[in-house]
Amino acid sequence: MISETPSNMASSRSHCIFTLAVDMRKPNSDVVRRSKLHLVDLAGSERVKKTGIEGTVLREARYINLSLHFLEQVIISLQERHKFVPYRNSMMTSVLRDSLGGNCKTVMVATVSPEELALDESVSTCRFAQRVALISNRLELNEEIDPKLLISRLKAQVLAKLGKCCCRAG
Repeated sequence: MISETPSNMASSRSHCIFTLAVDMRKPNSDVVRRSKLHLVDLAGSERVKKTGIEGTVLREARYINLSLHFLEQVIISLQERHKFVPYRNSMMTSVLRDSLGGNCKTVMVATVSPEELALDESVSTCRFAQRVALISNRLELNEEIDPKLLISRLKAQVLAKLGKCCCRAG
């Protein structure tokens, strides 16, 4: 859905998350290497009083601003290294959990407006981007043993040994 607001003539009125998950396994190996790429387009925050929006567009702006607030809470908690990070406050932060504070590399591109009327929003966006830049994560290979492959390989080994035992006894 596209909607017009005073600050954006063709706003999608939503965030967009595109996720690409890749699993790789070498032939004859039980080890699976997993990777995930999230491409996220966040809806812009709006100063409701400044834009004078009403009705459905106002309700949408409140939801957008609330989800951005929850994302900011997560970013601040990660930056300040709190023991508890409120990922469950929104669906978006739950989905992005491993891309924010997990075993990952996170890159943020912040878009600001050149308009003087949007100066407050642009400064706020730059501060948010600065907080994101201060988060440090640990990077490790995401490798694990695939239990299904391991079980089938162990079953084959047991059957092979049983076959050898049965052949010797006979």
